[in-house]
Amino acid sequence: MGRPIIIRQPVLDKNKEVIAYELLYQNKQYRNYKSSDFEYTTGRLNEDFRFVEENNLSDGKKIFIEFDKNLFESEISDLIFKDQLGVEISYEFEQKDKIIQGIEELKSQGSLIILDNPKLNNIEQPVIELADIVKIDFNRFSLKGHQTQIAMLKEDYNENLSFLAENINDYKEFNSCLEVGFDYFQGNFFTKPDVVTQENIPGYKINYLNFLKELNKEEFDFEKLEKIIKNDMSMSASLLKMINSAYYGYKVSSISQAAKLLGYKGLKKWSLIYFIEGLQNDKPDILFVNTLTRAKFAESLADSFNIPEKSSDLFTMGMFSMMDAFTDQPLLKVLKDLPLTPKMKIALVNEKGVLGEVLKLVKAFEDVEWDKIKKIQKKNSLEAEKTYNKYLKAVDFAYGIMNNLLSES
Repeated sequence: MGRPIIIRQPVLDKNKEVIAYELLYQNKQYRNYKSSDFEYTTGRLNEDFRFVEENNLSDGKKIFIEFDKNLFESEISDLIFKDQLGVEISYEFEQKDKIIQGIEELKSQGSLIILDNPKLNNIEQPVIELADIVKIDFNRFSLKGHQTQIAMLKEDYNENLSFLAENINDYKEFNSCLEVGFDYFQGNFFTKPDVVTQENIPGYKINYLNFLKELNKEEFDFEKLEKIIKNDMSMSASLLKMINSAYYGYKVSSISQAAKLLGYKGLKKWSLIYFIEGLQNDKPDILFVNTLTRAKFAESLADSFNIPEKSSDLFTMGMFSMMDAFTDQPLLKVLKDLPLTPKMKIALVNEKGVLGEVLKLVKAFEDVEWDKIKKIQKKNSLEAEKTYNKYLKAVDFAYGIMNNLLSES
């Protein structure tokens, strides 16, 4: 059936560190267990794991994937990534002996066993005793209800159970889940401002914003920026490290030479990455990775949307679209004093115009909104496979930059 189109969704712990990625398939027929012309097998799952690893979609973390009865009844022993696997089990199929044996085998070889939104009044004893994590939709119960269910499952079945809350879409929900006893979290909450804990922008973040303001002025002073870089040891080291990395492939030791090689657009891109990485400080790494992915993915879509001359603007837009999450302020407030074009501000705030259309598509990939992705692709005559390839390259770019920055410290 060809190569799958897979987007991953991160699973975070209490410290907002990524512990796993769940794989979500666009073509449901690809994972249609009742299909008469296709059966999802351990062989196909092995291929998908290789694809995910080759395209840097897992970043070495565990991979969560839904298992059906066909997978359990096929040759579980043939799986080659058991220790990297999180097996999500629903209650839509009968817990037969062979399935229980398959769960036991996977668990014994390092796989995590995850019960996906089980019917809490009809839990099979062997499965709950084997489970590591119970996954529950945040919208399924009240906060008191979640607290009661967590306490009951630990007391009555398995005191070592951990709990994963899905569909967590802001920091208020995240903090509520912490209070009632959840251990892991899924949702786009980490891309939102944490208005609960932050009222004013810290001084060091204001300094970064002021630099970004200068950087985006129409009359960009190339020599002035070069001088600023030379006078800042951290910036100088970062620029040289970046341009001598495998991504750029140069071997230079001069700031002036590095700046000239990058040129205006390249230097501006590096500066955006450097300063937004500086804004990160108290934010999870996955936010920075998502920001880089947004920016690179948006930039790569310039040709697809017939605006090749706007590629640099699209990269800038992707970076600034996360500014509210970095500063814990409403995006409109952050953008107020930044010298961005009216079209870019409209795109960032209202997702209007062609730039806004690009941002909608990028966000739809991030939030795994398949229907929206298909609608935007159809409206703009985009080829699904080409668009997906650009997404994969953007993810790879993001981790390449992230790993380069981490190697500096």
